[in-house]
Amino acid sequence: MSFWNFLGDFAIFNMICNLFSRKSKSSTIGTYQPHYIINSQYEARIQELEDEIKESEKRIAECQKIIDNSQPADLKDYDIYELQDCIDELEDQLDNCDVGSNRYDRIQDGMDRLQDRLDDMEELDDIMDDFDDLDSFRDDIYDADSYRDDW
Repeated sequence: MSFWNFLGDFAIFNMICNLFSRKSKSSTIGTYQPHYIINSQYEARIQELEDEIKESEKRIAECQKIIDNSQPADLKDYDIYELQDCIDELEDQLDNCDVGSNRYDRIQDGMDRLQDRLDDMEELDDIMDDFDDLDSFRDDIYDADSYRDDW
């Protein structure tokens, strides 16, 4: 028996086996599905973190409104302590997130803008105090002159 006869017999045998087995090769090829173990704690933690991110983004949006809506002339409309509280809240959120994340960068940018705004408000408040001191000094000078005129 030669090699070619053996190979032909083997091919015929495979064809006959395939006819009677009623299994198609195409159905057996793509049936593998990976089995994922669903971890409910993992899914719950992901949902919890997504909720925290949404809350943080809402708070950042609120703080951004404070920054964007006011003009320098309207500085007295906002309380310095309110801005400081907002910065403190953002610092707390900053402590709870990863340093390299996009959320960390957004919170840091929001804090920087609020801090700049707070610095502007404090500077304006200092300028107003200087004007008040100047006015009181000027009033004292005029009072002293009028006192001399009375002599």
